[in-house]
Amino acid sequence: MSSKSHDPFGGIKGDKVIADQAAKKLSPMEVDKQQALKDIQASIDLWDGKMPPEIERATLLERFREKTKLLGKEPPNWSYIKLNDKSFADVHFRWSGKKIDTICKIPKREVRVALVGLQSFYKMIDPFNPDLSHPDVIKCFNLTAEHYNLDPFIPGSDLSYNRDKHIDPFAGVRGENPGLKHNVFKKDLQNAKEELTFSIEYLEQLDVPSYRKEYSVRKTSPKNLQQTYKTSTSHFDVFLWWPGGVVDKIENVPQKRALMALGAMRKFLEDIDEDHPDLENETVKNLYEITKKRTRPKKGKQNLKELLPEDEGGLSYWSNLTHRWIKGSFDKKTSTFNPPAKGK
Repeated sequence: MSSKSHDPFGGIKGDKVIADQAAKKLSPMEVDKQQALKDIQASIDLWDGKMPPEIERATLLERFREKTKLLGKEPPNWSYIKLNDKSFADVHFRWSGKKIDTICKIPKREVRVALVGLQSFYKMIDPFNPDLSHPDVIKCFNLTAEHYNLDPFIPGSDLSYNRDKHIDPFAGVRGENPGLKHNVFKKDLQNAKEELTFSIEYLEQLDVPSYRKEYSVRKTSPKNLQQTYKTSTSHFDVFLWWPGGVVDKIENVPQKRALMALGAMRKFLEDIDEDHPDLENETVKNLYEITKKRTRPKKGKQNLKELLPEDEGGLSYWSNLTHRWIKGSFDKKTSTFNPPAKGK
């Protein structure tokens, strides 16, 4: 009689089944959560230059060899922009083996903050009851669903971040986000800040002889102020200008106080988070709605009806996530209109 084992698995057994129904088998979300936590911990350790405990106890030569391996290993959640420049790095939000989002060109001092933020985000995901009101949790859920042939969650057109409820995966760290390159609110904000900077320069050079003034100051009128009296520069009307026109104003302000008002306005605009604007702030909300209305798809002879906003019978909708109108596209080959994806 043969003494050889007939077990094709060589005696290897799976984990003991726990009585609890929910724990009998790992759910797909739990599998992806565990891998995400493993990857982010490895990424933090690599950023810190930390080696595994068993290597720390090894000989000096073994530690040197292992550290050389670590330096050549690509971290899952971060990468340097340039190999010879370690002052900036990109941080990657990954789930289920894919990149969901990347914040680019983060200063070195803030990279670890972003990585720990990702770790906290992964930890808070409940794999059995994920918060499908959170835009980033929805992205994770749908990636898992895609890989395990499950039904995806289709969010509504009004999906948005709740600043009081939803955790930011990057812990508030801001770099350059390619995913928000079409953010029209950001473009309007940058335009408003540039015009305000020019208005400040204009007022600061008011008493400078004309031949010494910058050319743009001599030839261009500022959008954020005008003389209260045509024949005097003692007082000014100061405007909160936004692409599309004047939003608010104060009148008959003495010159020095007008400069102070413009400075305060610059601080206000600089404090606006262009990626996650605080829409609880009445003024920010007003500016946001102006951008939304100004860029709203309009009727035209060449425009397809499907490109109109949903409330006008079309399929386009405003995204509170990327701050732009999301439109579908017409496929000339098939002569069909592809509706815009939800949750963009």
